[in-house]
Amino acid sequence: MSRLSTRLDFIATTADEKKYIQVTESMNSEDVRKRELAPLQKIRDNYEKIVLSLEPGLDNSYEGIKSENLIEWLLAD
Repeated sequence: MSRLSTRLDFIATTADEKKYIQVTESMNSEDVRKRELAPLQKIRDNYEKIVLSLEPGLDNSYEGIKSENLIEWLLAD
């Protein structure tokens, strides 16, 4: 039985904003989705939560947590 990670990869902050970010290779596997979403789901504030991956999976959002392509996110303004 695998243990879900409780660690968050990154927290990006400015004076007015905060983003919680998880990074993984792919969100196609149910086990990976559970592992990557678990730390974000435990955060109870309303700041942006994002999972970045090379293969975001079928959904753009999981319970308000965005799933985005890593390369596109890095190249965005």
